[in-house]
Amino acid sequence: MEETTSPLRSPKIDIAIWVLISVMVAVAVVANHYFSEVALAVRITLWIILVCALLGLSVITAQGKRLWAFIKDARMELRKVVWPTRDETVKTTAVVAALVFAMSLVLWVIDSILLWIVGWLTR
Repeated sequence: MEETTSPLRSPKIDIAIWVLISVMVAVAVVANHYFSEVALAVRITLWIILVCALLGLSVITAQGKRLWAFIKDARMELRKVVWPTRDETVKTTAVVAALVFAMSLVLWVIDSILLWIVGWLTR
């Protein structure tokens, strides 16, 4: 695993970057409200650009580097997963649906019997 921070880099720089990100998000929210009459497609495009820029900024921080390493490791683990085939998925779903139906019938019968008993006792 690669080192998350450079020995020459101060944690104060990371704090400054996170403050900058926070300020940029706040300004963007206010601007989005102020320019609400601007076409939605334009505002969405600007939000996408802003999010990409903020993600780029966050990745250069120590926390961002750790998160990026975690994402890469998770993606590598996902490649190792053996996913079920379509046939296995359909059969498993059918079994679950049948069991849910059977249990609902059993609970309905028990409920009906209890309802009959309570009705008989309260006559």
